[in-house]
Amino acid sequence: MSETPQDAGRDDAAEQNAEAAPAEQAPAEEKAQQDAAREEQPLEIPKSLNFRVPRVSLLAVLAVAACAVPLATTSGPLGLLVFLIPLALLWLVLRPRTTVDAEKIRVRTLAGGRTLPWESLKGLAIAKQSQVRASTTEGAEVALPNVRPRDLPAIALVSRGHLPDPTAQSSDEG
Repeated sequence: MSETPQDAGRDDAAEQNAEAAPAEQAPAEEKAQQDAAREEQPLEIPKSLNFRVPRVSLLAVLAVAACAVPLATTSGPLGLLVFLIPLALLWLVLRPRTTVDAEKIRVRTLAGGRTLPWESLKGLAIAKQSQVRASTTEGAEVALPNVRPRDLPAIALVSRGHLPDPTAQSSDEG
């Protein structure tokens, strides 16, 4: 039986695929080795976590300020008050935050702030609309700005045992 040019092309393609297969397996084996090496390394726990409004929100403040320029410059001296709107937005973006470390939770709101040592906390609770609140031993509840329920495992890790990890399974569970 004679070989047609099409058959010869198929054999060449099969040889190329056979040669490429070990090359494709090498990166997969290398990735598995890297994953194993990562698992052996101890987990680095950050000293503190900051929960704040993403800084990309400053672009929106910048856009509002740019839109305020024509109105402020054509409205006379009182038109400059229009710039108070971007300043207020800037304050809304930069001021509120929650900082968590091994000793305390520091809360900054628009008008003030509060430091809560771990010893003065009963725990954290999830209120309506997925807002996280800290319950103090005195019975007060303090809202934690920009903290979401998905952040609780990270807070538990940084608290160094002051707060139990909500995702950890207890020993009596199945």
